[in-house]
Amino acid sequence: MRRRIAFSGLLAFVAAIFLLPQLWLLSLSLKTKAGVSEYPPRWLPDAASLANYAFTLTRTQVPWYLWNSAVVAVTAAAVTMAAAIPAAYVLSRERFAGRRTLLAALLAAQMVSPVILLVPIYGVIERLGLIDTRSGLMLVYAAMQVPFTVWVLKNFFDAVPPSLFEAARLDGASRARTLWTIVLPIVAPGLGAAAVFNLAAYWSEFCLALVLLDSQERFTMPLGLFSFQSAYDTDWQLLAAASFIALVPVIAAFVFLQRFFVAGLTAGAVKG
Repeated sequence: MRRRIAFSGLLAFVAAIFLLPQLWLLSLSLKTKAGVSEYPPRWLPDAASLANYAFTLTRTQVPWYLWNSAVVAVTAAAVTMAAAIPAAYVLSRERFAGRRTLLAALLAAQMVSPVILLVPIYGVIERLGLIDTRSGLMLVYAAMQVPFTVWVLKNFFDAVPPSLFEAARLDGASRARTLWTIVLPIVAPGLGAAAVFNLAAYWSEFCLALVLLDSQERFTMPLGLFSFQSAYDTDWQLLAAASFIALVPVIAAFVFLQRFFVAGLTAGAVKG
C-alpha cells in the first residue's frame, strides 16, 4: 500500500512539472497587458478575459498558421507512414544481402540532427524549386522522420507471430494482401503510436521551417508564434493566447488517439 501511494505521489509530481508551465501560459493568456507586468505575478488574474483569444483569432494570422501547420503535419505524417510501412515490413520479414548494413544506416541516420544538415537540405530543396513551399517542407519532414518510423514499426512487425504468415502463405495470399489484411490490423496500435509521434514532431518543428519558408502566408504555427515577438515591445498576453491555441490541436489529437498510443507503447511488453 505504501509503495502504491509513493508511486502515485511520484507520478503526480512528474505530471505537475509538465502541467505547471501550461497552466502559467493559460494564466498569462487571460490577463491584460498591464496584468502581465504586475509584480508579484498572480496565477489568477483579477479580471480574467477571453479578449486575447478573440483578438488572436480574428485580428491576426493565427488561423492561417494553424491551417498551414495542419496541412503540413497531416500530409507529412501520411507520406512518412506510406514510405515507412512497406520498408519496415520488408526489413522485418525478408532476409537479403545488405540487410544489416541498411538497418545500421537507418539507425545512424536517425541520430543525425536536422540542424547539422540545414545547408545541404536547403541546397537540395532549392534545386528542386521548392523553397518557400509547403511541399518542400513536407518532403523534408518525411525524409528526416522515415528512419525513426521504420525502426519503430519494424519492432511491431517483428512481434507478429510467424504462424500467421505461414497460414496466409498456405491460403495463397500475396505479400501485399498479407500486409494489408492481416498484419496492419494487428499492429494498428503501433501505427497509431508512430503517427502521434510524427504529428507532434511536425507540429512543433521550427528550425527547418525557418530556413525553408520565407513568406508569412506559408508560416507554420511555430514561425507564426516567433513573429509575435518584437525587438522593442512584445504583447506577451497575445503570444500566450496564440501559444495556448497551438497546444489545443496536439492535446486533442492525443486524447482521440491515446488508446492507440498507450497500446502501442505497451505492445510486446507481454509475450503471448
